[in-house]
Amino acid sequence: MNMLRSITLKNLATISDASMEFEKGLNVITGETGSGKSILVDGLMLAVGARADRSMVRPGARTASVEAVFIQNNGKETVVRREISGAGRSRVFIDDALSTLEDVRNAVQDFVALHSQRSTPILLKTARQLDILDTFAGVLDLRDEYRQLFASWKTAAARSEELNSFLGQSSANRELLMHEISLYEQLNPSVEDYNLLTERRGKIRKHMEQSMVFQNTLSSLQGDSGVSAVLSGLLRNIQKEAPGREELTELLSQACISAEEAANLLLAEISDIDEAPAQISEIDNRLDDYSALIARSGGTVDSMVEHGNSLSMELQKYLSAEKEKTELDGVLPELLKRVVQAAGELSAKRQAAADQLSERVVAELKQLNMPYAQFSVQFNEPASSVTASGTHLGSWGAESAVFMFSANMGIPRDSLEAVASGGELSRVALALALVVADSYAASTLVFDEIDAGTGGETANSLAESLLRAASTRQVIVISHLAQIASRAHRHLAVTKGYSGNMPVTEVSVLHHRQQRVHELARLLGGGAGAEEHAIRLLGGVK
Repeated sequence: MNMLRSITLKNLATISDASMEFEKGLNVITGETGSGKSILVDGLMLAVGARADRSMVRPGARTASVEAVFIQNNGKETVVRREISGAGRSRVFIDDALSTLEDVRNAVQDFVALHSQRSTPILLKTARQLDILDTFAGVLDLRDEYRQLFASWKTAAARSEELNSFLGQSSANRELLMHEISLYEQLNPSVEDYNLLTERRGKIRKHMEQSMVFQNTLSSLQGDSGVSAVLSGLLRNIQKEAPGREELTELLSQACISAEEAANLLLAEISDIDEAPAQISEIDNRLDDYSALIARSGGTVDSMVEHGNSLSMELQKYLSAEKEKTELDGVLPELLKRVVQAAGELSAKRQAAADQLSERVVAELKQLNMPYAQFSVQFNEPASSVTASGTHLGSWGAESAVFMFSANMGIPRDSLEAVASGGELSRVALALALVVADSYAASTLVFDEIDAGTGGETANSLAESLLRAASTRQVIVISHLAQIASRAHRHLAVTKGYSGNMPVTEVSVLHHRQQRVHELARLLGGGAGAEEHAIRLLGGVK
């Protein structure tokens, strides 16, 4: 089992340097009033995460330190070290790594439950009270199943609400979004297409300008007064008036042919000019559409294309949200039904177990000299709950549990935190440990003042109860009763002396029987018969 293996205190109040090793079972610490037993409790409190105060530092020392070694079930050690300076600054280490007090509390909360007037026992936390009840009821697996269902439902419900809000906010913009996307779909824009259109328009306009020159040239070549007609007339006149001029005739004839060929080439160049205006108009219309989109999206072709992509992504996000919302709305009712069903089953088993737990705790308290003790479990609405299907649901079920207690006849029960004294809390914790046995949360129970106001047969009953509790866990008790000390598996004695004017507290393990007899006799008040009584008490210890 998990246990506290040892604790070392240095320069803590009146303790200069003291180390204590603990065993499984019952460990009892005794000592005279004022010897410094309370300092040991302070050291334990520091080891489990209590806040430090500079007054704890031994006068004349620069720092005080507490080091606790915890052993886990698998044999692994966890070492917690606290250092407190005379200026009040505190540092905490877990396995030599600088940590926080919260880290310490989380690391050791399943190791140690400390019950003292100067500490706030973890037993007072309602979450731990519910843990104890659920452990006793044997519903931890059912509770885990409920927690998984509840977490799934809560996550799904929150996501559905988030989607609902998103869709509500987006619906007003959806029509505009669809309109803009339709413009993009009609144009199907791209940087490449835009550049190609611009290039084509330039080429067509250049061709149209050239065609005007070609047309004018063709007009000069053709017609009754054109170059071709003039050359033909000159050729005829030469042939008629000056026959035999072969070279001149040949040149004029060749000129006529060249003029005709030039005219044919010009006709070929301007043959498709009639289609150009329609092509220009089509291109200009597309470029106008481009310009409109560019003006709405940042002023560049790249930004326009990027905007189109973002519109598509936004629409896809909206459509995906609609689909997810529909799917969630389909599964949420069934999921909630399963959550409520699991919560109801958990509640029923808790209620049945609460009555049994109360009866058994009261029976144990009577054995601890609390004959009029009343104990019960009160169920309240869970903290941070949500209401669904008329049921208040929280992370741990449909209720929280509060241990109700009264130590006296005729006094109404109230929460443990409100009415129980330190000694009473210790006895309730012991009773719970006995009832819940191995499944009690803490593996090490530390009791201070549990024996306050007890003696005689009650002391024997208390000692037997502590011994029973120690059969399944480690128990550490600071006691002034010989009946308890005599049953210890490990007995430590605290003594106080002086070094010069400085008080010094020392802790020693009573290994030898005679040492224990002497300490028990002191606890019994000394005097005639005390040592014989101590021997009889030890005689029953195996």
